[in-house]
Amino acid sequence: MVSELETTIIEIAYQVRDRTIELVLAPLNNEKMLWIAVPLVVATLFMTLYFARYKKEELGWNTAFGNTMVFLFVALNIIKEMYYQDGVGSMENIYSNNLYFSISAGLVIAGMLLAFVTYFHLLPKRLAFFLFAAAPINVSVYVVMAVVYANLVADYLTILAGIVFLILIIVVSKILQAILRFIGLEYETTIVSIELPEELAKRVMEMEKEDEEKIKEMEREEEKKKLAKIVQKIKKDSGEEIK
Repeated sequence: MVSELETTIIEIAYQVRDRTIELVLAPLNNEKMLWIAVPLVVATLFMTLYFARYKKEELGWNTAFGNTMVFLFVALNIIKEMYYQDGVGSMENIYSNNLYFSISAGLVIAGMLLAFVTYFHLLPKRLAFFLFAAAPINVSVYVVMAVVYANLVADYLTILAGIVFLILIIVVSKILQAILRFIGLEYETTIVSIELPEELAKRVMEMEKEDEEKIKEMEREEEKKKLAKIVQKIKKDSGEEIK
């Protein structure tokens, strides 16, 4: 016998499925959203194809920062749509609507925070490169667009649908990567992919490893210097004589 909890979970799963379909088809119900959503989808697709082919390449802080700029530009367009909701244009359209006001404030704060974090490299590289990749950034702003342009209900189902949509994109990217690998179009940007004599290739790889070790050693020395300065400052502040 199916318990009440299981029944609730199944119902939510069906609702999320239906909301995900609504989310995907939202641009077809609003021409204004279509003109913005298409470039986002195309950009996400091509970025996915690029990193599926060149899988050894990393996103890069500059690209991550660029993605946050895309978020800001699309966010401003969404705010403009809310501003001109009555056809004339007034801040009252935003202030008088709790949903619009929350979305506007959220977009501005999120945009500034994302730009600040990527500009100053405040997160661990791997985490930042995942969060600020084209897919998560574009999907998040796409969901907000669907709420504003296509009047999708702003609730937990839409959030879950957005997560499902993001997972689908990641799965598709993995499938594309497997297809590219299968047909031989995957390209590894490493020294192995360059046609060099075996001994020379090995020597170059050894040199690369040596350079990496040197960089790590320099970073460790830098950390030691910083730590020494902190200890020296603490001793100075406490009045202890520095030997």
